[in-house]
Amino acid sequence: MTCTSINELCDILQQLLIEDANELGRESGFIQRERKLNGSSFAQSLIFGWGANPQASLEDLCQSASVCGVQISPQGLQERLNSPQAHHFLHQLLLKGISYLVESYSERDDLLASFNGVYIQDSSKIELPACLHTIWQGNQQEQATLKIHTVLDYQHGDFDLTLTHGRAHDCPLQTTTLPSGSLRLADLGYFKVKVFKHLNEQGVHWVSRLPARAGIWDDGKVTHAAHWLDQQTAECVDQTIELTAQRLRCRMVAIRVPPDVAAERRRRVREAAKARKKHHLKSETLALCDWTILITNLPLQHFTPHDLLALQRLRWQIELLFKLWKTDLAMDHWRTQHPHQILSEVYAKLLLALIQHWFLLLGCWQQENRSLVKATHALRKHAFHILAALPSIHQLRCALATILPALVRCTISKRKSRPATFQFLARDFP
Repeated sequence: MTCTSINELCDILQQLLIEDANELGRESGFIQRERKLNGSSFAQSLIFGWGANPQASLEDLCQSASVCGVQISPQGLQERLNSPQAHHFLHQLLLKGISYLVESYSERDDLLASFNGVYIQDSSKIELPACLHTIWQGNQQEQATLKIHTVLDYQHGDFDLTLTHGRAHDCPLQTTTLPSGSLRLADLGYFKVKVFKHLNEQGVHWVSRLPARAGIWDDGKVTHAAHWLDQQTAECVDQTIELTAQRLRCRMVAIRVPPDVAAERRRRVREAAKARKKHHLKSETLALCDWTILITNLPLQHFTPHDLLALQRLRWQIELLFKLWKTDLAMDHWRTQHPHQILSEVYAKLLLALIQHWFLLLGCWQQENRSLVKATHALRKHAFHILAALPSIHQLRCALATILPALVRCTISKRKSRPATFQFLARDFP
């Protein structure tokens, strides 16, 4: 089911949080006989209870349940939360929610106008109690870690989630089948020449940083990028190269940074190596700190080096999304030591993140200077209002038609000293 309007979103919310929740509650074994606390009232109580207060106590969640017409004690709710059937049910409901597509459409006249979607991919981890390692395995033995792989279409706002073990490497799990004419941005963990070749064949544009290990085909052999750049005298290098022994033909833009910036980068590189207990750093790795290096298949005649820097900055938006989930929704914080209850809370808050994102898409995503943090805080005040209206399609439509348009006021101002991302995309900065 695809949604682009408030009316369509209301249909999806009722389908997911009432019909799907009741059906999955029975199928998962969480609900074994009909009672007031069924799949829908349980899910709604958690999602909107934590939506109103991400640090809500059991008592607070019981108040949320009362809005659903369910009277339950904190002890009774804890008993329900701290069961394998509860987090299994919420996990299945999350997967069902991800299958619904909610998008936002708006005309753009900035740097992104020429792309058929802008897909940003990254992952984030949530550390769990060690006893849950049989469900989500971490890097170390008997360590439990949940990794959330996310692909965000920044242009239309929709995102896709894939949950994996924390020990799973990012690169094999990356999404490579994208619409022709779209732009793909990803961090160095997803760097793979074979993927870039596949994207080229699909007609997908891409911009990427260059990892320190990558070499350049030069004079019949592969040479380290640092050695190749040593031969360059310009402050900004912008030319076609062949990358690695696979000889991927692409455009490289390398911009020399000020000495203080290079020194700070070297400090961070040394700290990261120390944290990984890697005692020896190659001189080439430190030499690359003098440059900001991007590779791309975007043509020079349409995109300047500054345009590429602006597009690369856009990748940070998915990090801000993760920060929103962990800081404002407290996705990796809980007020219990019960492992199954913790996992139930994580899944419920992921559902909250998904539903809240749908509200943002139809509320303020069209605003290029939107503030998702301000909009999230505004939505928090209306959580119980939406929850109370959920059973009635008419009341729900009226509630969202009042609440969501007001989110357009949640914006950030232009900045002179540190221009915001929307200013770079509009080429509107000093």
